Amino acid sequence: MNLNHCITADDYAVWAGPDWPTYAAFVAGVQANKKEIREEMADFVRNYTQQGEKFPINTATACQSKWTWSTIYLNQLSTASCHRVNPIKFELKDFDNFHNIPKKLSDRKLMLAGKWPQGGCEYCGDIERAGGWSDRQHNLEIRGLTPPELLVDPTAIHVSPRIVEIFAQNTCNLRCLYCNGNLSSKIEQENIKYGNFNQNGVQIPIINTPTAAAQEYFDQFIVWLENNVTTLKRLHLLGGETFIQHELMTAVLEILEKHPSPDLEFCVFSNLNVPDSAWDRYILRIKDLQLKKHIRVFDLTASIDCWGAEQEFVRSGLDLQKFEQRLDWAVSQGDWLRVNINQTVTSMTMRTMPNLIEKITYYSNFKPVGHYFQYYTGPHMFQHPKIYAWSFWEETCNRILQSMPIGKSGSRENETRDRMVGMQQLLKQHTQYNFEEIKKLHTYLDEIDRRRNTNWRNLFSYLDVTI
Repeated sequence: MNLNHCITADDYAVWAGPDWPTYAAFVAGVQANKKEIREEMADFVRNYTQQGEKFPINTATACQSKWTWSTIYLNQLSTASCHRVNPIKFELKDFDNFHNIPKKLSDRKLMLAGKWPQGGCEYCGDIERAGGWSDRQHNLEIRGLTPPELLVDPTAIHVSPRIVEIFAQNTCNLRCLYCNGNLSSKIEQENIKYGNFNQNGVQIPIINTPTAAAQEYFDQFIVWLENNVTTLKRLHLLGGETFIQHELMTAVLEILEKHPSPDLEFCVFSNLNVPDSAWDRYILRIKDLQLKKHIRVFDLTASIDCWGAEQEFVRSGLDLQKFEQRLDWAVSQGDWLRVNINQTVTSMTMRTMPNLIEKITYYSNFKPVGHYFQYYTGPHMFQHPKIYAWSFWEETCNRILQSMPIGKSGSRENETRDRMVGMQQLLKQHTQYNFEEIKKLHTYLDEIDRRRNTNWRNLFSYLDVTI
C-alpha cells in the first residue's frame, strides 16, 4: 500500500477496526483477508489522502486557527485570529495585512515557544487545564488547512489565511440576550430608545457603529476577496443576520460567480427566520454555484441555542416553527448543502439544551448535522454558567450527555461528546456560587424585561438564586 500520504500510527489506531492488520503490517502492505475489510481500509486511505496535510506545529499550545483563521469585524474596524479572541483595531491602509498584524505575529511566536497568548486564548487554556478537550485540540485534527508558507518553513509566522470569517454589518431581525449593538441593529435601536444603562455593575451602552469608516473597510474587503478568494479553503459570512445583508450577499456571490473556487467551502450563518424572498433569492444562487463547481460545498450553519419558549426568550424575535421548517428543508437537500447547528451556551440555554440535541439527533436521520457549541464570551460574563456552583448544573450536565448519541471511535458524535465533557470539566472547578455575578445577571434580565415587556422568572425561576 502506497504510504506517500504519510498515514501515522496514531491516526491508524483511531480508525482501525478490530479485524484490520497491525500498523506495521499495514505499512508493509499486508492485506486484510476479508473483502469488506479491504474495502473499508481503502476508503480510509482514500479519505485520509484527500484530507491533506496535518498542521505541522505540535508545541503544547500551538493552535491551527492562529495560523490559518482570521475573523474580521468590518463595522468595528478590527480583526482577530478566531471569534474567541479579542479583536484588535487595524488601519484601513494596512487592510491587506489583516492576517499578519503585530498581535497575531506575537501570538504565533508565543505558541511556537509553547506559551499561551493573552486576550482570548484563555478560553481553550482553561478547558485544557481542567482536563477537558478544547476547540484548539479539536482544530488541530482538521487536515488540509496548513498555510503554504508552513510547508516550506514550519516555524513561519507571516502566513496566508486559509479561513476568512466576516462580520460585515449589524443588520439583524433578532435581539439575542447575549448579543450587542455591534452585531444587531435591533439591539442598537433598542439601546438608543432606552438610553445607556448602568446599574449594579451592569452596563448596556449605546453603540453607534462607525458607518462611514465601516463602509470603507467593507469596500476594501470586497477588493481583497476578489483578488484572493481562490486561495481560501473556507469563507464564513456572519451577521447580524447574513441573509438580509444584501450588499454583502450580492457582492460575495458575484465574486464567486466570476471566480470559480472549486476547493472552497462556503459557509453562511443564519437564524433561518429571514423573509422568503431573501431566502429564496440567495439560496438558489448558492445552489447554482455548487452545481457549477464554483464552490466545493455550501455549509448552512443554523444559529440556535436551546429549544422551546426558553429559546424564543433568549433569541427575542425568533419563530421556532419557522426555524424548524427551514431546518427540515435543509436536511432534505442533496450533497450540495451541509447542515450545522451553532450554539451559544449560557445559564439561560443549559436546561433545554437536551431538547435541542434531540432535535439534532432526529434530523441527523436524514442528513448528518454538525453540532458546534461554545460558552458565552463577551462583556456580560455574568451570563456564563460558571457563576453558579457545579452542584447547580450537575443534573443538567448529566442529561446533556445522556441526550448525545454515542458513535464509533473517531466519529463526529464522539468528538461532540468530548468537547461537551471538556466544557463540563471547567464547570466542575466552580464549586461555589458567585452571588455578586448572579446579582448582575438578575439586574440585566430585569432591565431586559422592562424593555421588552417580558418576565424572565416565568421561564427561568430556577436562576433566581440569592444569598
